[in-house]
Amino acid sequence: MFSRVKEGGDLITAYIAYGIYKERKREFIIDRKTATGAPVPQSDIDVFHATWNGGQIDLAWDKADQMLATFAVSYADEEKKEAVRSALKEAVRGKFWKDVWVSAIANLFFAIGTIALYLLLKFMGFDLVEKLAKLSHILQ
Repeated sequence: MFSRVKEGGDLITAYIAYGIYKERKREFIIDRKTATGAPVPQSDIDVFHATWNGGQIDLAWDKADQMLATFAVSYADEEKKEAVRSALKEAVRGKFWKDVWVSAIANLFFAIGTIALYLLLKFMGFDLVEKLAKLSHILQ
């Protein structure tokens, strides 16, 4: 199995394929021991090894590739969900009160500016309240 390793990622696939091989060997030994009620002779184990030719290795390698791909997709999906969850949490946390303070300060500056403009106009001789009262009488 390890003779197929050509790239770094192939090594992971080889280890998984080797694990599949060991799992099948274990199942074979347990099944034989259960069937005969005695320890499995080395000759039976040698027969098992002989059946693990290129075709069996190809099947184990393909299953290992599929398992690795499935893991990668599920891991990426979970990471994406966590990233979205984290981004939403970060966007919501603290933003509300920050926006409230920004709005309050902006309104305070607007009010101060309006009062300052009114006082400046009054100082210059233009009484805005008087002009609005006259306009109100004209419109009625």
